Amino acid sequence: MYVDSHVHFWQPSRMDYGWLKPENELLYKDYLPEQLLPELGAFGVKGLIAVQAAVRMEEAAFLLELAKSWPIISGVSGGLDPFADYFHDQLMSLKVNPRFTGIRLNGSAFRSVRTQAEQAKLRSALTALMQAGLTLDLLIQPDDLVEAAMYLEELPLLKAVVNHLGCPNLREQGMEPWRTGMERLSRIPGVAVKLSGMITMAGGSHPERIRPYIEQLVQLFGCDRLLFGSDWPVALQAGGYGDVINLFEAVLPDELAEKEKGMIRAGNASRFYPIRT
Repeated sequence: MYVDSHVHFWQPSRMDYGWLKPENELLYKDYLPEQLLPELGAFGVKGLIAVQAAVRMEEAAFLLELAKSWPIISGVSGGLDPFADYFHDQLMSLKVNPRFTGIRLNGSAFRSVRTQAEQAKLRSALTALMQAGLTLDLLIQPDDLVEAAMYLEELPLLKAVVNHLGCPNLREQGMEPWRTGMERLSRIPGVAVKLSGMITMAGGSHPERIRPYIEQLVQLFGCDRLLFGSDWPVALQAGGYGDVINLFEAVLPDELAEKEKGMIRAGNASRFYPIRT
């Protein structure tokens, strides 16, 4: 059984996605639950987290509407601007929906170039998330890991999930500054890591490029703070859903017990997100 902790749904006609361009013919089209459902059934996926693809409350509301029609969507991680004056009102409005699990932030939010006023707003936003029992997703590059850790160290009870392994340079096999940043984050008990986005970052099904990073993450975070995620449909640029599952299974260390692998496949998701599967 799997819980897929990282799936996107979108409709380009909504005009929410500034990064999604018509030139990308593969991705610039509707991707909705009915297209993924056969794959989920084939691989025993019992629940998933729909993750934001736009920093707009309207997009979070769109995903929550999808969740009403598709119970397979166990939770929604929305996109809100922590520096906006209306952040707290939007957060509380979304929290009313039991499928709302929290928000995703870009790692650039944590950079030291922020003014003191912006830093205070970010701390206030993170505190509000923690107090609401919600989860922070982090789309973050290796250079920003340490600065993110500095904020999260102030809120060790906040549940935070680093997306896509922390985006190490898989193709060039670069370890630093990724490892230093992940080591510091691993000391914070509320931080977990998604084993997601791997097929795209590795340029296809190349388990040999990924295993050194998975070994590091298992050593640093243990099996109880790692989660499976597909990053569908972005992953389609490098392989199908079955290829993602097969690659995930191939990079799990052989010495892990089946119970430990089960925690990564599904069990940990319900601990790091307020969901029922």
